[in-house]
Amino acid sequence: MNINFKVTPSQKETIDLRASENGFDDSSAYVKVVALKTQAFTLTPTSASIGEASIEVGFNVTELQKIKIEENMKESGCENLTSYLIYVALHAVVTAVVEIRSTGNFDDMLARIAKAKSNG
Repeated sequence: MNINFKVTPSQKETIDLRASENGFDDSSAYVKVVALKTQAFTLTPTSASIGEASIEVGFNVTELQKIKIEENMKESGCENLTSYLIYVALHAVVTAVVEIRSTGNFDDMLARIAKAKSNG
């Protein structure tokens, strides 16, 4: 299943920048992650974008992922999917939690990661 929406050139530039800032090589993957993982928020008015929404952004999802995105949209009080996706794409920050195993310390974890990378 594919989800598509249109953005202005300036919004696309910002989305690409946010994707890069958050370590994504592909803005479509970034939009999918923020759409699925952004916690509920209060939609605040943003400044009007100059230009026509002419650039299509899209990503593939499963039926369950689409349901989750729609739930996130409703929890955030957004009235339509396009508004929700544009807002999270422009404003979300991807966070990651690193868990240190109780059987080791931080240095042990880094060594395991380095070993896994060298084997891959």
